[in-house]
Amino acid sequence: MQKIFLIPAILFLLTAGCLTAAPPVADDPNILLITPSDPFPTVSGQGMYVNIITAETITPPVSYNLGYVTIPPGNATPPHRLLGTSELVYVIGGVARIHCDFVTVEAAAGELVLLPEGVLQSIESIGESDLRYLSANQPHYSFDIDIRDDDLIPLSNTTNAEPIIIPDPSGGIEWDYDTGTLIYTLINPVLMPEMDIPIDYSVAYAQLLPGGTIVGNRLTGSTDLIYVIEGEITIRAGDGVDYTIPAGKAALFPPGKPKEISNAGNTDAIILSVVDPAWRPEIFEMIEE
Repeated sequence: MQKIFLIPAILFLLTAGCLTAAPPVADDPNILLITPSDPFPTVSGQGMYVNIITAETITPPVSYNLGYVTIPPGNATPPHRLLGTSELVYVIGGVARIHCDFVTVEAAAGELVLLPEGVLQSIESIGESDLRYLSANQPHYSFDIDIRDDDLIPLSNTTNAEPIIIPDPSGGIEWDYDTGTLIYTLINPVLMPEMDIPIDYSVAYAQLLPGGTIVGNRLTGSTDLIYVIEGEITIRAGDGVDYTIPAGKAALFPPGKPKEISNAGNTDAIILSVVDPAWRPEIFEMIEE
């Protein structure tokens, strides 16, 4: 009963705008600057959740939702199943103990874990500091598919599926553009077919050294979300304007829109790129100056 009373308030928060320019009415925007929502308690109250991307607040639409989760030490999400959607977890800080049916894994900062749809799952904060992670669902999360408490499918009917684990960025595909930037593809169903990845988007990690750049490029037919984990980056968009994106904020590029990313600071900048549909060589176009 308590869960039912919580749903209307949290649904309102889920649909609250998270764009710095609201609403995004431009017919053909070059860039969408995203300011995450204010934190609010998760349904079970074990932590805090911040909306970054939802189905209602992004134009053009993307096929996933993205949030930032904080769980204090000793707390955990209650056992539940997400029917019809996978959950991607990228740990930013702290240590997670992730239960996935009969498999339990631990993940620290920089590790990625993909939980297949329908598994009995729980994420526990076991470190000395808050567990902080990005959580993505595809298709979009909804309360209708979040099965918990008395509605849980009996344990004997579990999927017995194992999570996909990328233990650190170097476990992905390395790309070297010799521009003061380390880039790794973390997970990509097109480039990693042997892993049988059950999502349609891809995630890449980039570490920009001071003065480092990511060459000007555009992606045909795919959106590109740039989320800053550490430091600060400058993005030059197709309108010729330089946008400063600090840690904890993001920018989304519609298909075909050019961008050039640089780090003008004195410390490394770390970003994630979420490309939807997944990045592949034929959609990538380098922009020559």
